[in-house]
Amino acid sequence: MREVGEAIKRLILLLFLLPAGCGLKTDLVLYDDAPKPKIAALSATVNHAALHLKLDITGGSGAVFYQVDRAEIEPDCQCINHWMRYYESSPSMQRVGLQRNINIRRKGVAYAFRVRAKDSLGRTGPWSKVIKVQVSNE
Repeated sequence: MREVGEAIKRLILLLFLLPAGCGLKTDLVLYDDAPKPKIAALSATVNHAALHLKLDITGGSGAVFYQVDRAEIEPDCQCINHWMRYYESSPSMQRVGLQRNINIRRKGVAYAFRVRAKDSLGRTGPWSKVIKVQVSNE
């Protein structure tokens, strides 16, 4: 009789635990004490009709990548239009000496670029300073 009572207790416990397994699920929260990724060094040079970016990333956990946004600069007010994603690198363990060439197809138009780093956990670093570029019509 005692064994039947234990079985009933286990059955009641399972009945309360089963509904807890259903319903709203949240994303897996990963805790990592590594600092957020950020652009440690960024150099930009313009050669002919191309912007050459060279950057180093520090911090972050696992593979890191970087994002480049671009916007046009209004000629009248010299204000920056809407930012749009221009390029996103693939995740890599390399953090030093990353390079990207960006062709500037429309000569005479002023562009603004900004760069930020992101890690495999989805944490984003701050945006870099704005890089303004204009290739002359000549």
